[in-house]
Amino acid sequence: MPKRWRIGTILSAAFAALFLAKIEAQTGTKSPVWETLMRAPIPEDSLPNIGVVSIPVGPASPIPREPGPGHTHPGPVFAYILQGEIENQVEPDPPQFYKAGGFFYEAPLHVHRFLRNLSTTEPAKLIIFQEGGDQTKAAPAVKLLLQEPLLPTRNQEVSLLRLTLPAGALAEDRGHSGPGIVYVLEGKIGASGRTFGAGDLFLEPANGAGVTFKNAGIGEPAKLLLYQVNDKDSTR
Repeated sequence: MPKRWRIGTILSAAFAALFLAKIEAQTGTKSPVWETLMRAPIPEDSLPNIGVVSIPVGPASPIPREPGPGHTHPGPVFAYILQGEIENQVEPDPPQFYKAGGFFYEAPLHVHRFLRNLSTTEPAKLIIFQEGGDQTKAAPAVKLLLQEPLLPTRNQEVSLLRLTLPAGALAEDRGHSGPGIVYVLEGKIGASGRTFGAGDLFLEPANGAGVTFKNAGIGEPAKLLLYQVNDKDSTR
């Protein structure tokens, strides 16, 4: 690479960063923040679903309380802790502890030994993407609060993304070949002509140009969780 071209590229990038910082300073609006938390391929022709579950307190909370034979899923499991604190074990890893905002990945066909609520006063709440049935079949004590099925997949992968929108900010999501699920973690957002608040879940269409998310709150940040299905060969 010619030295002159390299210096010019660096200066251009620096100018763009300064320009963005100047615009943010003038408007008082910060840029949105995208985070890719997890990404994994989905088995061919699988029937994934996404659900919100609640794990009660007390003796009924574990799956089971002591590690037992466990269960498996044919596809990946992405779980994000919405509320509370849990202990979870997926072989071959030792038990792990997670608080609200934490997340874990369960590889296909790995044995899930147990999942339990550590609180003695309030239930824990998780949002889970998985294939091969819902979590309540493996643990009847777990309460299914919400569930959305997704279309059969072929040559697809799933990504778990987190988007933070500062006050007044907006972000355009890039299109994805498969369907997407959006869960509002904090604040209020506007999307597709509607307004959604914390705890709302809605579907993003497949093969679209993407959805524009706008922070619809007043002076407060908004935070979204996005599960998106896309071609494995995509450059996203």
